[in-house]
Amino acid sequence: MKLKDHKIIKTEDGSLSVYSEIYNENAHSTHGAANETELHYIEGCQIREKVKEKKINILEIGFGSGLGFIKTFEALMDHEVLMISYEIQRELIEYFIHEHPEFDVIQKDQDTYYIQENNFELIIKIGDARKLIKNENTKFHAIYQDAYSPRRNPELWTKEWFSDLIEVCESDVIVSTYSASSSIRKAMLAAGFKLYPGEKFGHKRTSTRARILGDSDKDILDHLNRSPVEALQDSMCAEYKKRD
Repeated sequence: MKLKDHKIIKTEDGSLSVYSEIYNENAHSTHGAANETELHYIEGCQIREKVKEKKINILEIGFGSGLGFIKTFEALMDHEVLMISYEIQRELIEYFIHEHPEFDVIQKDQDTYYIQENNFELIIKIGDARKLIKNENTKFHAIYQDAYSPRRNPELWTKEWFSDLIEVCESDVIVSTYSASSSIRKAMLAAGFKLYPGEKFGHKRTSTRARILGDSDKDILDHLNRSPVEALQDSMCAEYKKRD
C-alpha cells in the first residue's frame, strides 16, 4: 500500500516502523521498534502482571503502525482487555487494515474503528488527542505515552496535557514513556504524577515511568531541582517548535 505522508522503515531488530513526513520523525527507535515497544510499554506498564488480577484498560497515545496493539495482543490475547488508541493520521489506520487482514476491523463510524478477538477489545479513535481526552469516559490502568517527541509534537507533552491525562487514570495506573526530558518530567510532576526511572534503550540512557500513588524517585527529584528548565506548558509550544 502506497502511503502519502509516511515511509515504512525497517529497524535493527527486523521489525517495521514508520517515518512521518508531517512530524519529520520516526515513530519508533531505529534500534528496534518491537524491542522498544516491549521494553517501554509491555514491561514498563507491567501489563502482564496487572491482567492476572482483573480486566485492564490500556490507553495508547499514538496508534502509529499498530505495533503497540500487536505486541499487547500477543502478550494478553488470553485475557480480558480493553485497549483504546488515539491516532490523528487516518492513513496509518488504512495501512494497518491493509497489512493485517488477520484482524477483522469494523468501522463503527467515521472516526472509530473496532477489533474484538476473544475477550480482547481494541477501539481506535481518530482525531486530536487533546480533544479526544476531554471526552474520554474510560479509566485506565496503563497508559502508553508514545506521541512523537516533545520537539516535534509538544502539545502532547505539556502540563495541561498531563493534567487531562491524570483525570482518566485508575489509582494503580502506570504511565510509561521513552522520554526522560527534564521539562517533560517537570510537566508530569506539576500535573500530579509521581516519577520513577525507566530502562535505557538505544541511545537513550533512561526513560520515565509515572504513577499516582507513592513517592517520586529521590534521584529524579534532586536532578529536577537542579535543572533550570521549566515544565513544558501549552503557552510554550510555539517557541518549542522553533528550537529545532
